[in-house]
Amino acid sequence: MPVPLHWIGVSAVAAVFVVMFALGLTLGREQIAAALARRVVLTVVVFAVLVPIPVLAVLAVKLLDPPLPVAVGILLMAVSPGAPVALRRAIDAGGDHHFAPALHLAIVLLAVVSVPLSVAVIDKIIGTDFTVSPLAIGRQVFFAQLFPLALGATVRARRPALAARWSPPLARIGNVLILGMGALALIDLPAVLDRIGWLPSLTGFGLTVLSLAVGAALGHRDAQVWPAAAVATAMRNPGLALLIATVNHASPLVVTGIIGYAIGLALAMMAFLQWRRRATAH
Repeated sequence: MPVPLHWIGVSAVAAVFVVMFALGLTLGREQIAAALARRVVLTVVVFAVLVPIPVLAVLAVKLLDPPLPVAVGILLMAVSPGAPVALRRAIDAGGDHHFAPALHLAIVLLAVVSVPLSVAVIDKIIGTDFTVSPLAIGRQVFFAQLFPLALGATVRARRPALAARWSPPLARIGNVLILGMGALALIDLPAVLDRIGWLPSLTGFGLTVLSLAVGAALGHRDAQVWPAAAVATAMRNPGLALLIATVNHASPLVVTGIIGYAIGLALAMMAFLQWRRRATAH
């Protein structure tokens, strides 16, 4: 029996808020210093997130020629960067604790401008009728990511001892909530695959692997930067893609295309993180 979408949505909201608040408890002036010290790498990685990866997605859609609604779902994922859990994944992969937050914040702030522009380009390329306002993107970014991050950072600035005590258990709670959200989504996997097949998931998996390679290559000279660069380049924001689909009253196949891509992304990211854990353990 499929899990109602609003149940998954509620679990996602709770998981994201806890994860971002826990990360905010670790934020301070060190992130600004890290961004300034590695500003060239930061700029290059942000460019890779916003331009080459969506271009690769367009080429993949042109090559594979899926049904138009599924193609739209894939492209909406490709142009929606800065997933709320990307920062946690970057740190889990061994990314620098100071550089990774600075990179993530740069990506989500620029998404307010880049996503509407990318949607307009998609509209011209494949003949859809999609629009999205910077205000809608900004609202989603603020409430899903910036607000809990700022709340956590405020606690750390005013009560550092309390922040240090709260951060580890909240991080663990956030991880448990994410696992629960993933389990709920997997229950719906057979129904999703029955509707659209494996193509969106395979496309999401392949584009994620390519994105990880691009990000790793851009930061390969710095062992503390490249894991964060790889994850930031690869991670996409399903919530943002679903927002665009919702405000445009998109076909249900667009939504399933987004979910299919997200499944492939999750599988590729799980494999990458497992490989990084083994590599750092030796």
